[in-house]
Amino acid sequence: MEIASFLEHDDNDTTNVKRVKEFYAAAKNRDTETINKLLVNDPIWNVCPGFPHGSIYRGMDEVYGSFYPKLLGSFYYFGAIPDVFIDGGDVVLVLGFYKFIRNEGEPETLVRFAHTWGINPDGRIKGVWQVADSAQFMIYKEDAALTK
Repeated sequence: MEIASFLEHDDNDTTNVKRVKEFYAAAKNRDTETINKLLVNDPIWNVCPGFPHGSIYRGMDEVYGSFYPKLLGSFYYFGAIPDVFIDGGDVVLVLGFYKFIRNEGEPETLVRFAHTWGINPDGRIKGVWQVADSAQFMIYKEDAALTK
């Protein structure tokens, strides 16, 4: 399962779906210029409880200066694989999987997610409401606690 195939534009993609796909591609490539163009100035990331570092993050400093560094620092590898995109007008729902490797040499794990992206009338992304199969991460927390 590779992210590139899911991010290719389809003839039926709406403008909002294209923007969200562009965001996933920019995030994967750490393209801050594109990310800044696509997001509002103060986006909100509502990350579900049970997910590593789950909380509500407001603004670019909290999202990119706090949440992502903590999240990415918790894993050897962590990425999102979006699969299904549904345009709801002022929201785009994305169903997919997180792929992570806890420690180098360990097998990868896939965890289901749903991302609901809010879209402003001007087309910029307001933020995301994230839900994931957090039981997979609770196991990770328990394993990590046992190894310390």
